[in-house]
Parts: sequence; C-alpha cells; structure tokens
Amino acid sequence: MSVAAKSEQNVMLRLLDFVDDIVSGKENARQNLFIVGVYTALAGMALTVWHHFSSKDFSFICAFASMVQMCSFYLLLHKMKVQKSAMGISSKTLQVFMVALVFRLSSTMIKNGYLPVCRSGDWAYQAADIASLLLVFQLLFFIHKRYRNSYQAELDTFPIYKMIPACVFLGCVLHGNLNKSLFFDKVWTIGMWCDSVAMLPQLWMLSMKGGEVEALTANYVAGIFAARCMTWYFWWVGYPELGPKKGSPDFGGFNKVGTIIMSGQTLGLVISADFMWHFFKWQGNNACARFGCTFGDKKTSGMVLPTFDI
Repeated sequence: MSVAAKSEQNVMLRLLDFVDDIVSGKENARQNLFIVGVYTALAGMALTVWHHFSSKDFSFICAFASMVQMCSFYLLLHKMKVQKSAMGISSKTLQVFMVALVFRLSSTMIKNGYLPVCRSGDWAYQAADIASLLLVFQLLFFIHKRYRNSYQAELDTFPIYKMIPACVFLGCVLHGNLNKSLFFDKVWTIGMWCDSVAMLPQLWMLSMKGGEVEALTANYVAGIFAARCMTWYFWWVGYPELGPKKGSPDFGGFNKVGTIIMSGQTLGLVISADFMWHFFKWQGNNACARFGCTFGDKKTSGMVLPTFDI
C-alpha cells in the first residue's frame, strides 16, 4: 500500500472510531459530542462573520484561519480541564505562540498592511487573535499553576530563548514594507517568524520522552495545521501582488516581500505537516486494532516520533 493510501486509511479509521464512540455511548461519547458542538459553533461563527462582517471575498480565509487557531487552543484547554493534566503539553510552544500573537497584534491593531482586504480585517481577524492570546494565557496558567504536578518540565527543554532572538533578528533584517512603517513592518515579521517555529518545542518534547507518549488531542494538532494551510494559501494567492508595483524602479524585479512572507509561511506549514504525519501514521494503529485491520508491523498506544540521542 502506498504512503498516501496508508495515511488516508488512518484518517478514515480515526473518523470511524470517533463516530463509533458516540453511537455506542462509550466513555468518550460525551467528549466527542462536545467536540462536534465546538466545531458547529465555529462554523456558525464563521458563517455569521462571512455574511454580516466581511466583503464575501477570498481574503476572508485569513480571518477564518485565525478563528480555527482560536478553536484549537480552546479544545486543548478543554482537554486539560477534562483530564486534569498538563502531561505531554509543551509550555514553551505556548510561550512562543504568545510572543507571536503579541507581536502580530501590535501591528494589526494599528496598521492594515498585512490584514485581509475585506471587512473581516476591520475587527474579526484581530478579535480571533485576541481570543487566542487570552486562551494561551489561560493554558499557561493551568500548566504552571493548577496542573503543575503533571507538567513534564524535564522534557520541555527546547531552547526557545535562543530561537526567539533569532526570530527577532530575522524580522529586523528581512521584512516587507506593506505597513509603510519600518517599526511596524519589523514587528509583524517578527511575529510571523515566531509563529512559524512555535510548534518546534512541542515536537522536541515528544521526542525527548523516547518517542512514545500520550497523544495530544487530534483536534489541537489538526486545527493548527488547518490554520497553517489556509494562511499559506492566502499568501500564495497574494504573492504576485506583493512584488514591486508598476511605476516603481524595481517593477518586474525580485519579489522580496513575497519571498520573505512565503518563506516564513512555508516553514510553519512544513513543521505542522511533520507533526500531522507522525500523528496519523502511528495513531492509526489504535483504530486498526479496534476494527480488526493491520497497518505495518508496529503496535503502539500513543504517538511515536523520532527520538534524539543525547
């Protein structure tokens, strides 16, 4: 079976597993119904913003990506409350997300150079980012206060205090000019680079445990990945418009702004895609076991990732 076919099989089996829990009234049924309710609320909110507070054009996808990311943080928070545990969750990933959101909002709340051109960029996009930031604050509070005994600090050792200065340096040296302000252009780009690498500490933490840990909720992982895909596509479609304008001395030349933005967006997408690949590759074994099928030779009860030998 090809790699793509195996991956598709895993996704289908996980969906069947999800539905089976609800239909059978099993232990996870209430939690699964709650997840369905959250996604239904997200769809309703998105449709409301689309119909009443946007220009109904393609750029709405950027605001929708921000809403999906907000929903992902909320589902992770719900999982922590239900399990009363912070096991397997990287505080440093959330800290980098916090920095990324603060920098991005510092630009988008004041300047409109990197906002979607439709009316959703007037407030809906920023509101979703503000909600995400508040959820991240609460997640960090739960990790370090309420559920600190279950937080695996000895595994959450990725050197973000070296990574964040590197993002600041990149943002100051390589940035666009869509805000028409040197300061705010740098601020937005710093936020972009931080957002792009935010999932690295989570991958590192999982690997440091020896590869086998309790799986993070699929909804958090998939939500971040989906938001990355939509944001990447938004900037990909807009890439030609980021080049030197007609009448400019550089017209027809190298698209510096577009290349910088697409580099950051692609990095974030690749990191999230790697996370998704390992998640579905190995979590599919659990669903296979329930439905009597086989997938490879390896059996596992949690996510398995490459390990680091230190």
